[in-house]
Amino acid sequence: MKNTARTIGISLLAAAVGAGVALLFAPHSGEKTRRLIRFKVQEYAKDVREQVSDNASALYKNGADSTRRALKRLGRTIKPIAA
Repeated sequence: MKNTARTIGISLLAAAVGAGVALLFAPHSGEKTRRLIRFKVQEYAKDVREQVSDNASALYKNGADSTRRALKRLGRTIKPIAA
C-alpha cells in the first residue's frame, strides 16, 4: 500500500511539473492556442463530414446497383418458371 501511494504521488508530481514546463514553453498565448485548437477541430469535423457523406453515397450506389442486379437475375429466373 505504501508503494502504491508513493507511485501515485510521484506520478502527480511529474504531471504537475510537466504541465508547468508546457505552460512556460508554450509557443502561443492561451487565447491564440484555443483559437488554433477550435480551428483545427472545425477543419477535422468538416473533413469527417465530407468523408462520411462520400462513403454513404458510395454505399448507397453500391446497394442500388446490387439490388438492380439481383432483381434482374430474379426476373430471368422467374420468367422460365412462369412460362
